[in-house]
Amino acid sequence: MQTVKAVILKSLPYSEQQQIMHAYSAERGYMQFITPMALFKRKNNHAVQCMQIVEIEYYPNERGALHKLKSVSSLVNTSSIYFDVYKMNIALLWGEILDLTLRHSDPNEALFEYIRYSVEYLNTSREDIANFNLLFLFRLSKLMGFGIDNDSYRPDHVFNINDGCFYPTSTPENYCTGPHSAKIIHELCTTPLDSLKNIPLNQQSRKILLDIALLFLGFHLNLDFNTKSIRVIREIFS
Repeated sequence: MQTVKAVILKSLPYSEQQQIMHAYSAERGYMQFITPMALFKRKNNHAVQCMQIVEIEYYPNERGALHKLKSVSSLVNTSSIYFDVYKMNIALLWGEILDLTLRHSDPNEALFEYIRYSVEYLNTSREDIANFNLLFLFRLSKLMGFGIDNDSYRPDHVFNINDGCFYPTSTPENYCTGPHSAKIIHELCTTPLDSLKNIPLNQQSRKILLDIALLFLGFHLNLDFNTKSIRVIREIFS
């Protein structure tokens, strides 16, 4: 039996008696577990929640990627997320995005700690969670091996999705945002957390920026985030 610290990304039904749980662990990276339903009916265990930070005991499968789960115990109290509909939908969105993004990923301590800190911040924050959702996605890129070149930003520049740099508006490129979106992206990537609430964004602006963030991540990771589950969650933010 082995133990890892992990963030729960997603769980899927496998049979009437079992489910498959996806997680990203500090020690082994992306992992999948087969889970007996009866496990979560025991008094000392709780139902697995998306983006929950946990300790997992499991029996490793050395011949394949599907390990047998023994127990799950919470490491961080994130109950505020699951009693707030808006926070819960952000967690579901992160889980879907990270499940696609981190699949086959190796361990990355900095990435795991970034996710852990972000979940804790989402749990405790009250005022700026809509902006923080965007901040999380744009800053995630740096930990995935590419990122946004904030030093290239100047007022009235546009943001180029191809290389993550900012350019003058006269630059002929198909994958460039407008100057207003570029300004907000730069602010999201450089503003201290305690000033995040001061970035003025309405619902429509956040929707546009979410689309840009998903396009930027998808372009560099060769992923399509236009899945049914992500579309359903995105509609809630509209």
